[in-house]
Amino acid sequence: MIREKQKSDNLLLGYDRKVLQLVEAGEYETARWVAEESYEYSRNTFGDQHIETAKTLNNLAWVYDLLGQHKTAERLYSRSVDIKAAVFGEHSLELITTLENLTTLYLSGGEYDKSEILLHKMIDIVRHKPEPLCFREAVYLTQLAEIKAQQVKNFEAEQLYQKCIAFTERTMPTDHPNLGRAFANMADFYRSLGNCQRALFYYKRSLAVLRRSLPAKHPDVRSVGEKIGILASELNSRHVSNSGNG
Repeated sequence: MIREKQKSDNLLLGYDRKVLQLVEAGEYETARWVAEESYEYSRNTFGDQHIETAKTLNNLAWVYDLLGQHKTAERLYSRSVDIKAAVFGEHSLELITTLENLTTLYLSGGEYDKSEILLHKMIDIVRHKPEPLCFREAVYLTQLAEIKAQQVKNFEAEQLYQKCIAFTERTMPTDHPNLGRAFANMADFYRSLGNCQRALFYYKRSLAVLRRSLPAKHPDVRSVGEKIGILASELNSRHVSNSGNG
């Protein structure tokens, strides 16, 4: 029995690797055939209500998503979530991977209401889990803020960005790069609103944190530094223009 399980595990792992290799090579249709074969093997070996079957469904949904067949992908992701919830419970971490994939699918299609429901569900799942899983809450808060910004619900977006900053300050060291990224996200938001002064304030806070935790040539450090330079130049030009008008 142990040998049979090991054989099954190895075979499914081989399927997973093959699907990933084909996707990386851009051979999505062939990846779909392999993912479907993996799913049928798992379903016939373990049954419909088994975690391995749920995992193969997640992979198959992912490939359909890449193929642009979003309705099929949604159906398969949802089935995977249902199986995982039935096996492990509604608040199991086993659900997270598929819920994240399904959320990404909804976001890409502009289905914000469905995305919000899943993001709140994931926050409930990770909130009381051990590190580092609990830190995923910051990611989900940021995504919720981005949704509100897309919907031009600026007050709600601002509150969510602030909530993300507060969460990061509460749970991570003061020099953690994630805090710098949270400040940068807030700055990007204010910049999109044309509030250059507040954007510059948060970019500077971001850079101060990132410089303490990352190398000078790190992409995040360089990106925020460049944004500060652009904003400072814009504000200086406005100041000169206003002085000339006076």
